[in-house]
Amino acid sequence: MKKLFRILVTLLVAISLVACSNGGGSNGGETAGEKTKVVFWHTLTDHQFDMTDEIVKAFNASQDKYEVEHIAQPRDGFEAKVYETVTNGTGPNIVWLYPGTASDYVEEGLALDYGKYFTDADYKDRVGEDLYAASTDYPDGKLHAVLGSLTGPIMWYNGDLLAKYNLEVPETWDDLLAACKTVVDGEKAEGNNIIGFGPDSIDTVGTIVLAQSGLKFIDENRTANDWVDPKFVEFVDWWKAAEQEGYFQLKGEEDYHSVPFANGSFFCYAGSCAGLKHIMDAKPQFDVVTGIYPQMTDGTPYEEATFRALVGFTKSEAEDEATAEFVKFFVNAENNAKFVQLYDGASPYKDSQQINEYKEYVANSIGITAMNKMAAYTAGRTAVSGASACKTAITAGLLKAITDNQDTVASLEAAVAEANAALSE
Repeated sequence: MKKLFRILVTLLVAISLVACSNGGGSNGGETAGEKTKVVFWHTLTDHQFDMTDEIVKAFNASQDKYEVEHIAQPRDGFEAKVYETVTNGTGPNIVWLYPGTASDYVEEGLALDYGKYFTDADYKDRVGEDLYAASTDYPDGKLHAVLGSLTGPIMWYNGDLLAKYNLEVPETWDDLLAACKTVVDGEKAEGNNIIGFGPDSIDTVGTIVLAQSGLKFIDENRTANDWVDPKFVEFVDWWKAAEQEGYFQLKGEEDYHSVPFANGSFFCYAGSCAGLKHIMDAKPQFDVVTGIYPQMTDGTPYEEATFRALVGFTKSEAEDEATAEFVKFFVNAENNAKFVQLYDGASPYKDSQQINEYKEYVANSIGITAMNKMAAYTAGRTAVSGASACKTAITAGLLKAITDNQDTVASLEAAVAEANAALSE
């Protein structure tokens, strides 16, 4: 499969210029009276769930042909649950996931082709050629993912601690470790127990560091062999030492660090720009500062863009049409502009970007500001069948090597074997 899109500077630069100016499964079908029912699964919570609920209710009230039910699912195991249920015919019509998710369903004919229902004006013209290519970068070249938001991992810092220790916002991994040593040692000397740094997404650490090292998460031969390259092994051992000394923590007690960070348990963490509201809802008693994702001192600058998309699955003709009509409604200019603000992400749609409320949001977003600083070297992850299994494999390998303190090479070799088995299927 051809290499997934390179996120060109155009989207984020455009944004920058603007700134300057719970339940189980359910099948769809014609079961809501005479209306065609569509089931939408996602892992959205809190204000994002409320916004989704508002959009769903508005769509259901806008016509009398279709009925959408949205169900929040647990984050843990979500992708595996989607795959199991979709392939056995009991899954949802649509999910909120990554564009690459569709890769696992294309060959089986289970990925919905939105191109049957969308005109260029509905989508292609609104996102432009580059992002449209990202939405159609599958073996059959069809439109299997409709983009909903653009986010990416950034750094979140306790600004009061930066000021207390006269620290600049770190920009490299070495500077990050040095800052964590200063803060953690200083706070512990005063009787304050604090963790220096932790990431929200373990697999993202792996993919980003591989790219910064000039290596591939999945190479052109559809293998994960670069994971055992000496440069990556050296980085993992470097992290392991930082972890053993108490400055880094690869795996926290919670999957997401926004609340522990806001509570003062961490000096800093790496997480999506979409974490802002979760941090602020926890009412931090310090100034929150953002920064770029750490870069290798002598490496290749790299930041990973994270698109979320509406990925549909083939059912009956009536359900497929209903799914497409709902997706059009979900991503129309007004709805998308509102949704991404609650998601703390950027909109991929040109018309959404021109809405005054959205412009004001971008101008004042510390998360988007940090993303914009990395626009020139932001890219998307390779999307091929088996990529989801590779995420699981590299996460397991890093946890074995760092958290369980097992042999680094052996841990990564086991991860490579697991990943390559999935990629070869």
